[in-house]
Amino acid sequence: MLARTSRRLTALIPVAVLSCVLSACGSEAADPSAAPTPEASEPKLEQEETQLLLDSYPLPECAGQDQASCSYDGFDPAVHGFNFPNWAQKGELDATGMVALFGAKAVCAKKTATGCVLYPAAREWAEQVNEAMVGGHCEGMAVMAARLFRGDALLADLDPDAGSTYELPFENPDVRQAIDLWWATQMLAPVQEAYTAFHSYRPSEIAAELAVGLQTGKGYTMGIYGPQGGHGITPFAVTQDGDRIAISVYDNNFPGTVQRIHIDPVTERWSYAMGSTNPDAPTDGWEGGTGTIELTPMASRALPAGAPFDDAAKGDKGAARMVHLMATSPDPEARVGLELTIGGQTYNTTDLAAALPEGVTSRPIIGSVLAGKGTVVMIDGSIVKSFTAKTTAGVILGTAPMSEETPVTLSIDSVGSPRVTARYVESEAGGVEVTSVRSNQVRVFSAAGSQAVVNVANGRSSVDFPLPDDLGMTVSRVVKGVTDVDYVDEDGNVVGEFEIDADTEDGEVIDAEAEFDEETGEFSVTEEVAEEEMLDELPSVDIGSDDGADDDARDGADDDPDSGADDDPDAGADDDAESGADDDAGQEGDEPGEDSGDAARPDDAAGPAAEEPEDDQPGADDPGADDPAGDEPAAESADDSEQE
Repeated sequence: MLARTSRRLTALIPVAVLSCVLSACGSEAADPSAAPTPEASEPKLEQEETQLLLDSYPLPECAGQDQASCSYDGFDPAVHGFNFPNWAQKGELDATGMVALFGAKAVCAKKTATGCVLYPAAREWAEQVNEAMVGGHCEGMAVMAARLFRGDALLADLDPDAGSTYELPFENPDVRQAIDLWWATQMLAPVQEAYTAFHSYRPSEIAAELAVGLQTGKGYTMGIYGPQGGHGITPFAVTQDGDRIAISVYDNNFPGTVQRIHIDPVTERWSYAMGSTNPDAPTDGWEGGTGTIELTPMASRALPAGAPFDDAAKGDKGAARMVHLMATSPDPEARVGLELTIGGQTYNTTDLAAALPEGVTSRPIIGSVLAGKGTVVMIDGSIVKSFTAKTTAGVILGTAPMSEETPVTLSIDSVGSPRVTARYVESEAGGVEVTSVRSNQVRVFSAAGSQAVVNVANGRSSVDFPLPDDLGMTVSRVVKGVTDVDYVDEDGNVVGEFEIDADTEDGEVIDAEAEFDEETGEFSVTEEVAEEEMLDELPSVDIGSDDGADDDARDGADDDPDSGADDDPDAGADDDAESGADDDAGQEGDEPGEDSGDAARPDDAAGPAAEEPEDDQPGADDPGADDPAGDEPAAESADDSEQE
């Protein structure tokens, strides 16, 4: 067995960042409600030279050894990792990052020479993703370190003076924004499908897949999961450690050190000591089996991707059938899960061992020091016709008790329908319950004291609706780009009606608040014009050009999304208004050579190596659909015909 060594590191580490590591990235976080300005994210001016003694395994030495038992791609955390640890603070994903993720036509309602006005749905999605980063940025650090090592991103674009990734300063806003951008890719359908494909792999099969991938140039990030949530790391070697398999990883919680995950191939259990000097001794680390350790191929993160919040009913047929649920909290100590009720049966998505029904995938949001901040769920609407979702909020293990009320954000996205975002407090009395009854209708019900505010983002219009405790809300997409919002009482009677048009009279993006008067049944509305956001050059990501995006960026958004398709939200997708895929072609996310050297799964079992998930996922290489929409089975049309 290889002895574990200690690596002594001397570095300038911000006091605020260091305290984040020592306190499990939570209690010392900045105010989560603060705006993600550079001033808020930069460390304090006072810095001290801190000498850390960190436990570290040696780097593997595979020269002259059998590649079947020693596979190493050359990554060194003290060179190719970041010198600062994972931090917990609200993210800085902005309009520039959103354009890089999805293309200007998908996110810009109005584009100018210097910037764009985001569609409300795009802005709401970015705000929730930034909120989720208050739990930590580990996924982004794991991805960005791998991109720089592989040459998918250029070090000089981030800092011409840096000789290695380890020399990049935390104070550099380009570095933080790049990390935030790639953190956000975990929310995208191609990435979710890619890691889900590994869910049934035994730990030894994960190691075998990784070993071949390292030798053939396939890059991966790794997710590990336990009772406290999920953590993202960068694996770079597979070796033998006695009778166990050892996976060497760069753990961004422990900069400059080599950490190891050990796998017992007999019991198919993995363990991670998280800095313990003796991996055989009991630790406070994690352990698990099948379904609690996975790989995500770098190729699945190709950009631009299809936008889950696109409400224009123009896009990939498969994407149009996917419903995306995202549950987060601005509380740095909260962990938020989802309970789904489908066909009369309830599923707790926080239980990693739970068998979810066909068409449903779930993953904890990877964020902090082994502590997931929220949950992302994808539901295939062609399989699951209706469901109910409600959040469950708790406290991360090992932290101080939370307040009785936890702030929560729950959103539902499906292509062709408005984005619905509910912000409320979760208490013993409950929070908000969301029911999707058809492809175009969402019902929202709030528990007493939830203080719910529901945002409906339809085209260029955004409306906030404070929701009284004794009332529910129904959001329905109807003809000519119009969304109906109805307030209903406990008996299901409509007591208030409001219409939201996808377009506005002068083409501006309008933000509104609609207060409901229960006595008169009328709404009082205040409106303001949304402001433009600047578009900057994002280092290492070509955001492409979207000429004409300032004209209706999503042509046809005001057309009747239901016409000629029996209310099928996929109708008209062959028009593919999201043709920005061609405009953005050649972005750096399209990584050449990723598919070389396909690895066979151990024991000839089927899996990601055989399926090549990076090639088949919607939006991974071409956000435009090759599959014409409207060819839905007769059963689907019959189901959809129930509406209106």
